[in-house]
Amino acid sequence: MSALPRRTTLKRKPARGTLVRYEGRIAEVLGEARGQRVMIRSIHPDGQERRTAVKWVNLIPLETQLF
Repeated sequence: MSALPRRTTLKRKPARGTLVRYEGRIAEVLGEARGQRVMIRSIHPDGQERRTAVKWVNLIPLETQLF
């Protein structure tokens, strides 16, 4: 068995403007998309800002400290 901490996911759809963590980067929720997805805006490793539709259950709430 692994001693890794459990990942805490969001219990419900995040509100517009909420900051969340998605795949190791910080993202801003832009609004609801189709089905169980939300639109997010994030900065990718290449420095480009991208908007993506992702399942909201894959978003992780931010801790009280960003860095």
